[in-house]
Amino acid sequence: MRSIRANPILLLMFVLWSCSGPGSENTNREVEQTDSLTALIESEPNNAIYLAERASLYLDNRNYKEALEDIDKAWLLDSNHIRVQLIRGDVYYVLNRTRASRDSWQRCVEQDPDNETCRMRLAELYLAVKDLEAALEHLKVILEKNKTNANAHFMMGVVIRDLYGDTDRALLSIQRALEIREDYLDALDMMGVLLTAKGDPLAIKYLQNALSIVPDRHDILYKLGYAYMRFGKFNDAMEMFTKATIINPNDEQSYFNMGYIHVETKNYQIARDYFDKAIKANPSSFKAYYGRGYTNELLGNVKGAIEDYTHALTLNPDYEPASESLKRLGRY
Repeated sequence: MRSIRANPILLLMFVLWSCSGPGSENTNREVEQTDSLTALIESEPNNAIYLAERASLYLDNRNYKEALEDIDKAWLLDSNHIRVQLIRGDVYYVLNRTRASRDSWQRCVEQDPDNETCRMRLAELYLAVKDLEAALEHLKVILEKNKTNANAHFMMGVVIRDLYGDTDRALLSIQRALEIREDYLDALDMMGVLLTAKGDPLAIKYLQNALSIVPDRHDILYKLGYAYMRFGKFNDAMEMFTKATIINPNDEQSYFNMGYIHVETKNYQIARDYFDKAIKANPSSFKAYYGRGYTNELLGNVKGAIEDYTHALTLNPDYEPASESLKRLGRY
């Protein structure tokens, strides 16, 4: 009687599924998956798919040496398998060997032009290395076939912004990504930043939505605070900047902006204290020295103002506000 050989792909799917029950802890599940794949590899040491999948698990767990060893073995065994090509690209990309990543994913696309995952990886890589035209070409192909790919729409927005400097078209692409996936954090973040730069108060809503997803993200707190400040909502801005400095006590920019707000509201002593905090957070901040110098001048401390303006110029000899201030005080 002829023996029946199990389909390795179906068997692998069963192994991965069976180790991922909803009640399992992530770490335990990953260990079980790795152990199961190791058992399969011991029974079939020349199975490239098992090796590639274990490499992927090792990569997820940051076991980079083991991931590289497995994917290199898998590549030698079957470099024409799409899954091997995809995972090899992932491993080498994390190891910052982008040429090998590109070659792996390019081979995948050449074998399977409709492979959306490999094209997305290539687009991400080309965007990262600033080859925007190459990224654009892959994104066009993806979106021609799948107009519901939120990641592709978002990346298209980034490419349009950076390649053509067209903020309006970029916003349309990013908005399309959000129509597909309303909790798309990166898209909410970028919409907020771009709209703030355009002077559109709608930026606040996008950044508020982003913050609702990650309430303790320092950079989102800062960006929302900056948007509030940009549109004259000083109390809200102060709240966001304060929260940002609680998370990151060395947040020079938030301290600086709180100083700016208090200058605008003519609370010069408080403003000076915030500029002082900005300097302590970053002693190389020439803008913070200028801000403190300006408040010293407003408070009548001309000597302190001259010292701060001078130090700002020491840090950045081309900083015109400091040189103009010293000229005004007859010291430059």
